[in-house]
Amino acid sequence: MPRPFVQNYDLIFADKDYDKDIDVFEALEDTAPLLDKRVIEIGGGTGNHTLRLAPKVGQLVSVETDADFAQILRLKLASSGLRNVTLVDGPVENLGEMGFDAAAAFFHVLNYMGQTQLPAFLSGLADRLKTGACFVADVWNGAAAVLDPPRPEIRNKTVGTKLITQRIRPTLDAAQRTVTLNYEIDITGEGQVEKLTERIDLYLWQREELASALAQAGLSEVMFWDYRQFPQPARPDSWRLWLRAIRD
Repeated sequence: MPRPFVQNYDLIFADKDYDKDIDVFEALEDTAPLLDKRVIEIGGGTGNHTLRLAPKVGQLVSVETDADFAQILRLKLASSGLRNVTLVDGPVENLGEMGFDAAAAFFHVLNYMGQTQLPAFLSGLADRLKTGACFVADVWNGAAAVLDPPRPEIRNKTVGTKLITQRIRPTLDAAQRTVTLNYEIDITGEGQVEKLTERIDLYLWQREELASALAQAGLSEVMFWDYRQFPQPARPDSWRLWLRAIRD
């Protein structure tokens, strides 16, 4: 049984604009029709990007290392009717296929990787992309997050008949450039309240570090845009970014 946070993930993030993320990916990955392409998705989660991206591409391989998320995604794929999606519940370095035309990492997946994990991941990803393939990802801007740290907040939203209250307590370590997000979530519906918690640890990558790590892995021509105001170029204070890199 997946942990409660994962079981309720789609409720908790019901207000996220997944369609916009897919639109940006299409805009940045514009060298040929996506329907002709084989694409890797890094961090499939519960499949909210996966199910939107799959109908637009020829073949989609979704990589998910968290067993709880992979379980949910596998069930969704089984009932989706999609025949062009393969779920790999392990790191991209374990993926046997090669020669992919593009790759995507949505919802700041790269921030879940620290200094010891990112180089191996990028190298493994680059090895599976063909020359000229495009890698698109959204990330937190580490420099902006250190200067303007995330603050404690309470978010309330109603999804159908349920009220979701999120209390988020961030802890920033500016020296190590990490932030921990401690979630306390109440889901109220039909006279009952479900309480759950989750801890998320993120590494605050700076643009220059990402560009250097990408280049070392064989992914160059790195460009950044402001996430919220795409296609505006990234500014020093852009809190979230889109990046694109091309396989050498």
